[in-house]
Amino acid sequence: MQGYLLDVNHVGPIYRNESVVIAKMQSLPPNSPIWVCTITVGEIEAGNRMATTTDPTKRSDFTAFVNATLLPNALAISQSTGLYYAQIVGRIWRLHPPKPKTRTEVHLVSLGVDINDVWTVAVAWEHGLTFLTTDTMAVIRAVVTPKEVTFDNWLI
Repeated sequence: MQGYLLDVNHVGPIYRNESVVIAKMQSLPPNSPIWVCTITVGEIEAGNRMATTTDPTKRSDFTAFVNATLLPNALAISQSTGLYYAQIVGRIWRLHPPKPKTRTEVHLVSLGVDINDVWTVAVAWEHGLTFLTTDTMAVIRAVVTPKEVTFDNWLI
């Protein structure tokens, strides 16, 4: 598979038709699909449910956009995704050994790693997609090679 996988921070700019992102999308060669991961869809929905200051109509409009535009191109987490996830976490463990009996989530957070980022990078790797993000993800990038996962940021 070829194409691009959106991190949550690229979804809003697409929804808002920000010119820098739209120009990138329009310049893509044919057969360069743009995908999302079900983890990203979950992050978006969680953000909507946690929002207290956003206009409910705006949230509803954004949800309709996600359902119509992103869900048809959503990649699910599969058993093989778990193997890519395991490789990433295992490499992080070897590069940054935790203290004994440290829980995975606690150790990753102490390194500045968001568990959802590990999953979405695993999906990008599994499907051979370029991962679009504004996040640094320094620890994750240190353990995957450019042949495994390519990162890009369309918002710069």
